[in-house]
Amino acid sequence: MKFIKTLLVFLISSCLTAAPLLSAELEFSTVEGVGGVPLNVVQTGNREGLGLLLIHGFGQGALAFKNQLDSDLAEEFHLVAFDMRGHAASGKPWRKKELVGSEIWGGDVAKVVEATDLKMPVLVGWSFGGFVVIDYLRHYGIDMVAGINLVGSHGGLMPRPIFGSGLKMTEDIKKILENSRMSRSLDPIQNITAARLTAQGFYTPNMNCADKEEQFAFGIMMPSYVRRAMMGRDLNNTDFVANLTLPVLVTRGDSDMVISQQDAEKLLRLLPDGDIANYANAGHLPFFSHPERYNKELAAFTRRANEPR
Repeated sequence: MKFIKTLLVFLISSCLTAAPLLSAELEFSTVEGVGGVPLNVVQTGNREGLGLLLIHGFGQGALAFKNQLDSDLAEEFHLVAFDMRGHAASGKPWRKKELVGSEIWGGDVAKVVEATDLKMPVLVGWSFGGFVVIDYLRHYGIDMVAGINLVGSHGGLMPRPIFGSGLKMTEDIKKILENSRMSRSLDPIQNITAARLTAQGFYTPNMNCADKEEQFAFGIMMPSYVRRAMMGRDLNNTDFVANLTLPVLVTRGDSDMVISQQDAEKLLRLLPDGDIANYANAGHLPFFSHPERYNKELAAFTRRANEPR
């Protein structure tokens, strides 16, 4: 009996219990990205409905948006998400030239939009995904997009201080920098440690054991060599902000360290059609911690963005 109790405690504490299956009918496919890199794509919902393309953050994956893919949004909208190159179940090139150019990241988005037949979609860019949204708009224009939702992201549209140059080095920032270093290390044990710590920083109160393990899994599926190669990416998009005449919704949690309330308000003043949705008791994943509210607001924004302008 003691052995059985010990085993049960181990199974629960290590999250080895089976994760619940999603109820939505998710269709997975492989789309050839720029340079032939295979991209893992998932879509669901009303194929005749308004389009939503969900672009995840750094070290994450398409199913970070499972609370949107597996929701009432699918009754009205055509939802598409994909694992970006170097991430989750997509191909993982290792050469810098395949990972740093904005035309590559924007080109992958274009390939997914074409393959899934999305017409005038709203582009949702979470964290690093916000930068990828701007990559796409930079190279393919705004005329075929209804609007954009930046979630926990400024998309490089705001000037940012360089580490060591005007940025206060708090203990939290020092920990983030050290964790980033370990994630790029040649030592796989350091990579695993960094993935665990990063996952813990993404936990939300409504995550169950399986959700937490998925956060770790997303991180460990991004190899350190991809992370090292991506260090050369230019993330400055301040020159592009004047082009954003389409509707823009900025969504942020009140404790999000990536984009402050002050920066969000500054960005909105630069946009002719911008709005902000602030989430109390939320961090970097408001779409996960408050899915009902987020899904409702995303639906309303998508309908408005598709109204004739």
